[in-house]
Amino acid sequence: MRNYIKIVLALYLFGFTSCNEFLDEMPDDRTVIDSPEKIGELLTQAYPDQNHAMFCYAMSDNATDKGKSARKNVINSDAYHWTDFRLTSQDTPDAYWNGCYSAIKQANHALDAIENSKVDGIIPDEVKPFYGEALIARAYCHFMLVNLWSVSYNPTTAAADLGIPYVTKSETNVLTKYERGTVASVYENLEKDITEGLKYINDNVYGNKSLHWNFKAAHTFAARFYSVKGEFDKVLEHTNMVIGGNPAESLRDLNGKYSNMDINEAIIEWGKTDEETNLLVAPQYSSWFVYLYGTYQYGMSLEMFNKIFDKAHSELYGQKHEYFNKNFAHGEWIWDLYGGDPDIFMVKWGYHTEKDGLNSDIGYYMIMNVLVDMEEALLLRIEANIMQGNYEQVKSDMNAYLSKRIKVYDPVKHDFTYEKMEKVYKIGSVYDYGLNPFYSIDETKRVYLNCLYDLRRKEYYYTGMRWFDHKRFNTKIRHYSVNGDLTSLSENDLRKQLQIPLNAQAQGIEANPR
Repeated sequence: MRNYIKIVLALYLFGFTSCNEFLDEMPDDRTVIDSPEKIGELLTQAYPDQNHAMFCYAMSDNATDKGKSARKNVINSDAYHWTDFRLTSQDTPDAYWNGCYSAIKQANHALDAIENSKVDGIIPDEVKPFYGEALIARAYCHFMLVNLWSVSYNPTTAAADLGIPYVTKSETNVLTKYERGTVASVYENLEKDITEGLKYINDNVYGNKSLHWNFKAAHTFAARFYSVKGEFDKVLEHTNMVIGGNPAESLRDLNGKYSNMDINEAIIEWGKTDEETNLLVAPQYSSWFVYLYGTYQYGMSLEMFNKIFDKAHSELYGQKHEYFNKNFAHGEWIWDLYGGDPDIFMVKWGYHTEKDGLNSDIGYYMIMNVLVDMEEALLLRIEANIMQGNYEQVKSDMNAYLSKRIKVYDPVKHDFTYEKMEKVYKIGSVYDYGLNPFYSIDETKRVYLNCLYDLRRKEYYYTGMRWFDHKRFNTKIRHYSVNGDLTSLSENDLRKQLQIPLNAQAQGIEANPR
């Protein structure tokens, strides 16, 4: 683990605002944490410093085989072919597993210190915000782990499905043996931590709240949790706490501010902590940055881009797709390509390098990764209102979203209607994606959800979010090769659950079945 202050200084040089001063060395079991300030410092390490987007992206249907001329990458190849990963370096599942449990360890250290700070059994007021942050941080890491290494939550099977170790105590024994528990027990612990943690979140204690679990970020995460559980009344409860009267004002202004930036300005702006849409930003070790998006063999081809973003009629490996250029909003999406075929990419975040020393020419690639944003809050609220049958609110929020995602937006021409959407996303059309969550969907809701599933694909391209949608909606995934061969991952394929890392298996943690 690298010390945090070097990261913050490096980010400052890239135009990011920094937090308060942090510890020069990572706290460990021997560190004396005896003040609210030190507890806050300890919690700066309670966020995963590794990234999941690269492998999740290639496992999803957002990637295709671009051909032998593209750049080879072992992680990218293993992910695309749904095989057990051969490497354990950054951007691999092993690295992310370790990054999450390392962050959980720091959250638990902080919670121990908070327990020791109690006066007559009561947490002092100045410590309570850090108590809330620690619980939400612990919950987030476990949530990501269970959704990558276990089957998606289903109330009828969760009590029998293998979970992941939910660690609530600091390690005192190197040889501590952990049990996986069940998905049901993990979700019970998650809800307990989220519910308790939300009571104490207080934005006022942070110099830069976007680097911490602040009010809006924490409630959006709670909404994400309840969307997986299918409890849409609670999704609405939490997203309504996040979204103001004019949602469009808080979204990433892609067809306004960003359209006037050059590529270098845009990639810096994307991950800045003072970008209003960015509710939670975390520095993470990763080479998954803008200039490499377009080079890997299993990524975005020109045909794939046209398919996803409705740009033009085309063919994908000799197979005609008649749904091209059928944008339901009757306008052109804002997302554009950079680079040249086959090395094409879209602009998202950039990167910096953490050097090994002051005079070193080598180091580690790092990104400022947006873990939670306003777009997620809005899209989750749309989903919840669809499931609740609140279609007028869906229309209002859809128009707010489209107003920032359509080039030269016209509120009359591009007004959202069910009739426009139905022509593209109705059951039996080419957009019948086979969404199969554990809760029931009637015909009208399926049309809406097919559309939303597609919008989320566009919005979160590259981020790995699509993989989590595949899991929670229990969908089939198709991958093509350049010779036209098609391979599929079925709805219940065991490979949808990543294999437990070998070092964790060596500690007695049960492997996933294959």
